[in-house]
Amino acid sequence: MPAPDSRVALLRLTDIVKTYTGVRALSGVTFEVLEGEVHALLGENGAGKSTLMAVAAGAIAPDSGTVEIGGHRLERAVPSGAQVLGLSVVYQHPSVLDDLTVAENLLFAVAPGSRPAFRDRNSWAREKLRVVGCDADPSARAGELGVAQRQLLEIAKALALDAKVLVLDEPTESLTSAEADRLFAQVDAVRKQGASVVYISHRLPEVRRIADRITVLRDGATSGTVVAADVRDDEVLQMIVGRPMSQTFPPKPERGGKAGAPQLVATGLRGWRLHDVTIEVAPGEIVGLAGVEGNGQREALRALAGLLPHRGDVRIGDVAADTKTPGRSRRSGIFYLPHDRHAEGVFGRLSVRENLTALVLDEMSRAGAIRARREAEVASAQVEAFAIKTASLESPVDTLSGGNQQKVVIARTFLAEPKVLLFDEPTRGVDVGARMEIYRLLRAAAAEGRSVVVASSDAVELEGLCDKVLVFSRGQVVRALTGDEVTEANITGAAITATVQHAGGAERVRRRRRASAIARSDLAPSGVIALIIVALAVATDAGHPLFLGTRDVTSLLFLATILAFAAMGQLVVLLGASLDLSVGPLIGLTVVILSFFATPGAGYGGLAIGVTVAAAVGALVGCTNTFLIRTLRIGPVISTLVTYIAIQGVSLLLRPQPAGSIDAGVTVGIQQAFGPIPVVFAVAVVVAVLAERALRRSSWGRELRAVGSDEVRAFRVGARVFPTLLVAHVVCSLLAVAAGVLLASQVGIGDPTLGTDYTLTTLAAAVLGGASIFGGRGSFVGAFLGALLLQEVINTTTFLGLPQAWQEYLPGLLIVLGAGVYSRVRGASPAGAGAGAET
Repeated sequence: MPAPDSRVALLRLTDIVKTYTGVRALSGVTFEVLEGEVHALLGENGAGKSTLMAVAAGAIAPDSGTVEIGGHRLERAVPSGAQVLGLSVVYQHPSVLDDLTVAENLLFAVAPGSRPAFRDRNSWAREKLRVVGCDADPSARAGELGVAQRQLLEIAKALALDAKVLVLDEPTESLTSAEADRLFAQVDAVRKQGASVVYISHRLPEVRRIADRITVLRDGATSGTVVAADVRDDEVLQMIVGRPMSQTFPPKPERGGKAGAPQLVATGLRGWRLHDVTIEVAPGEIVGLAGVEGNGQREALRALAGLLPHRGDVRIGDVAADTKTPGRSRRSGIFYLPHDRHAEGVFGRLSVRENLTALVLDEMSRAGAIRARREAEVASAQVEAFAIKTASLESPVDTLSGGNQQKVVIARTFLAEPKVLLFDEPTRGVDVGARMEIYRLLRAAAAEGRSVVVASSDAVELEGLCDKVLVFSRGQVVRALTGDEVTEANITGAAITATVQHAGGAERVRRRRRASAIARSDLAPSGVIALIIVALAVATDAGHPLFLGTRDVTSLLFLATILAFAAMGQLVVLLGASLDLSVGPLIGLTVVILSFFATPGAGYGGLAIGVTVAAAVGALVGCTNTFLIRTLRIGPVISTLVTYIAIQGVSLLLRPQPAGSIDAGVTVGIQQAFGPIPVVFAVAVVVAVLAERALRRSSWGRELRAVGSDEVRAFRVGARVFPTLLVAHVVCSLLAVAAGVLLASQVGIGDPTLGTDYTLTTLAAAVLGGASIFGGRGSFVGAFLGALLLQEVINTTTFLGLPQAWQEYLPGLLIVLGAGVYSRVRGASPAGAGAGAET
C-alpha cells in the first residue's frame, strides 16, 4: 500500500457542525479517507458516526462545514448528488424498498446508463447478488426477504455502483461469519481497485481485520485518529468511552452439576418452521438459541411471545401459560424484545417517556388518568439506570441513536418485571460499552430468578453469555450444549453440519415460493376480477338476455370508461402513498367548462378550446395539491378535501343551475363505437396496458413505487421525491379531466353537481384492483378492471330490479372482501415459502 502522504483524499469532511433541538450531534468534525484505504469510524451509540456519514451522503444538511468527494465539493445536500460524485452507502438500517422486487432495488441504485436491458435484469441482479453470497430470487418482492438477505441486498446495491467511496455502516450485524468473510473479501477487492472504504462497526475484531486507520468520535467530536496496527484494543476502547473498559463477559454462576426445576417449559411446539420443539429454562438460567438463519430459532421465540400461530404446551412453573397473543403472553409473565426495534420495538413518534412506561401504564394511572409526576420519575430513573442519551424525556424516541433506542426497549421490558425474558439479538447495533452493560443486565436479571432466552447469530456472544445453547436445524433442536460444551466452535459446527436440506424438501419450498409469489403479485387481483366480471355477466344474461345486448353493452362499457380513466388517475397518487379527494369535483368542473366552449355550433374547435382550458385547470389543481401536501406539510386527506370544496364552489359559481348544452355532433363523435365496443373504451384499454408497462419497466414507474414504498429510504437512494409526487398529482388531475370530457358527452349539459360521486368510486375501483392505500402497490390493469366490475354491478342491480340502495351495498361489499383478501394474502408470512427451512 502506498505511503499515506502519497495518496489523495477521496472523501474529506471539514469542520462539520450539526445541531438538533437541544443536542449538538457534531461539533466541528474533520474526517478524511485516502484512496485505497479502509478507514474505521468508531464511537459509542450517539457519538455522531451515522450522522457524519449521512452528511457525507447528502442525506442530512450540515449547519456548517464542507463535504468533498473525489476532489469535488458537494454543493447541495441530496443523496443523488453524492452518488453522482461517487459515494455509496450501506446504511445501518437497510434502505431496501419493500414494495419493489429484489432486481428493481438493485436497478434503482445504479445510474440509468449502467442498467441492463429489461429482459436481462434478473440475470444481472443474480450476478450482483452472487458476489455477496445472497441467494434471494431477483423477482421476489424485497419485503419478503429475511433480515440477513435484506442486509446482503443493501451491500450488493452499494457494490453495484462501483463507487469511489464506499461507506459501510454496521454491515455485518445481521450476517453469519461466512457471509461476513465474503463481505471482507469484497472490501479488500474494492481497496485494491483504489477506492476508499469507511467502515463503521462496534466489533473490534472486524476492525482489526480490515482497517488501515481508526478515527474515534465521542460526544460529536473527534477523539483521535490512529493507525490500526499501532494501537491496542484497550486503548481504542478508552478512546471510545473515555475510561478504561473491559470486554469480558460477566461470570457464569457455578451450578455444581445441579439443574434447578425448569421455570419455563415449552414442549411440542409446532408451527411455521417449528417441528416438535422443546425448550426448558430454569430460574436464573440463560439459554441461547443458535442456528443458521431461517431454521426456526427466531420463530420459537416469536411463538412463545404470542406473535406466531403455534401448537404445543407452554408452562411457567406449574401454571399453564397462554401464548396465543402477545398480550396473553405478557400476562403470563413472558416478555419479548424483537431484533428489529424499528418495526416492533419502539413507538417512533412517541416520546422517550411514553416509550419507557408503555408496559406499566396501569401502575402509572389512577382512575384512568396518568399520574404525570409519577410517570416522569419512573422514566427518569430508567434513563439514568440504563445510561440512555437523550435531550429530554419528551424527545421523540426516533431521534435517538440506534443503541439508545435499544436501551429504551430493554429498560421498558425490565420495568414490567417479567418472569421470562425472550431476547432476539439483544446487542444488534449496540456499541461495545453498551454491549457489556446489556450482558451485565441479562446476567443480573437471571440472578434475580428470571429465565432468560437469547437468540443470537453471534456464536461468541452465546458462548460468553449462555449457560446452555440449543442449536436449531430445519425447525428442530438438533443439539443441546451445556457447561463446557458451550463454545464458539461447537455452536458453529453444530449449526453448519446439521442444516443440509433434503432435495424433496427444497423442491417443495421452491414450489411454495412460486405459488406465494403469484398470489401476492400486483396483477393477481386482475385475474380474479376478470373471472368475476365474466361470471357475473353470464349469470345476469341467463336471467335477462338483454343484458348482453349491443346497446346495453355499449352503454356499460362507455360508463365504465369514464370511471376507468378517473380510477387510473387515482391509482397514480395512491402508488406514491398519497390521495386525491378532489377528483370527483374536478370531473364536474370539466363538464361545466365544456358547457361554455363546446356549445351547439362550436364543433370540435370549441371542444378543443374547452379541453385545453380544463386541462390547464387540472394541472393547476395537481400543482396546488402537491404544494399543500409537500410544501405546507398538510396531510393528503385534508389538502385534497380543501381543493374538493374549492373546486365544487367554483363549479356552482359558474353554473348555479344546470345549463349550457354540449354540441350534439361532438357528443356523437366521442361516443362512436365499433359494434358494441366504444372507441374510447379501446383507448382506455391501450392506456391501461401502456401505463402498466411503464409502471414496471420505466424509471418513472420504479421511482413512483419507490417513493410510495418508503419515502425516506427512496430519498436515501437518490429518488426525486418532490418532482415524482408533483407529476403524480398532475397526471391524476389530467386523467380526471379526460373522464370529465367523456361524462360531458354523456349528459350533454353543464351540471355543477355531476362528478362528486366519482371521488369514492375511483378509490373503490383502484383498491378493488389491488392498490394499497399505503403506497407502492397497485396495477393500472387492475384499476381498469375494478372500474369495469363496479359499473357492471351497478347495471346488474338495475336489470335484477333491486332497490337503488343495492348499487351502494354490492360495490361496498366487493371492496371489503377484495381489500380483506388482498391484505391477508400480501401480509401473511410466506409460511411454506420460508427461506432456509422446510416447514
